[in-house]
Amino acid sequence: MDTSANNGPVNIGQVLNQARIRRRLSVDQVSDALHIRREYLLALEQNRWDDLPGEVYAQGFLKNYARYVDLNPEAMVEERRRQIGQPVDRPPVPPLEPLSRTGLYTQTVDRSSGSSQPPHKRAARREKAEAPDYSSPSSLIWLLGALLVLFVGGLFLLAHSSHPSSAPRHPLAAGQAKKAPSKNVGSDGSRATKTKTRSHVPSTSTVATNPVNVQLQTTSQSGKLFYANYLVNRTPVKVTLNFSAACWVDTVINGVTQPGKMYYGGQKVSFTGSKSVDVILGSHAVAVHVDGRQVSLPSPSYVLDMTFQG
Repeated sequence: MDTSANNGPVNIGQVLNQARIRRRLSVDQVSDALHIRREYLLALEQNRWDDLPGEVYAQGFLKNYARYVDLNPEAMVEERRRQIGQPVDRPPVPPLEPLSRTGLYTQTVDRSSGSSQPPHKRAARREKAEAPDYSSPSSLIWLLGALLVLFVGGLFLLAHSSHPSSAPRHPLAAGQAKKAPSKNVGSDGSRATKTKTRSHVPSTSTVATNPVNVQLQTTSQSGKLFYANYLVNRTPVKVTLNFSAACWVDTVINGVTQPGKMYYGGQKVSFTGSKSVDVILGSHAVAVHVDGRQVSLPSPSYVLDMTFQG
């Protein structure tokens, strides 16, 4: 990042540009690797934040870009938040210092200790990792008592499991005689056999599960966002995303906005809503399934906002 002598704002775009050139990468190479559109990368390098699809996506793209060119992604995002007046929801990171001859910035780390944590925190972690002291008499007594309780409990369970249950499994096993049907004499002198009727319990039939039906209702476009509304024939609605590369995702479940998150290739995530699930996808490196049925992406290039209504 580019700081001046009077500690002015950091030129985020220039830092990204210099880091990419230092690694001898083209914009197209970075776009192919991160699955972020070329014009978005150029907008980041030229500080054209209004040309990005939104501040949430802009910070996600910035974090991915910084990590790819060996910059500190957290420091870059926090610098962006400071510039636009957003609160920084994490402890302040160490100051950024320029590398020699390049003008790039890196995070100051204590290399001698091999960790960026303060010495008192590292000492506390080592103390927690130490094994407990069983050499004291009180600790030894507690340990022997615990072993004795486990031993007695094991003998109790073994004794009860070796005796068969005293309750008979069938009425005939308890010595009960099978009752013969009672006979009554009819009015004509004949004997009629009285039998007990048993109520017939119908067998439970297997109910065929209705296959899920996902129908595209409406589509629209606003700027760089492409909206698609789907109707699902049953609830709750379960949307599963399988990622083949990096992709930023925002979700709205039952009308409540959830925190956005960046996912990477090989990851899988599911969202379930009793009424609706709305997913906003920052890239097309994802396969969308609704209750196990794959849904094709409605647009090949725009940022997608897909709403599934039960």
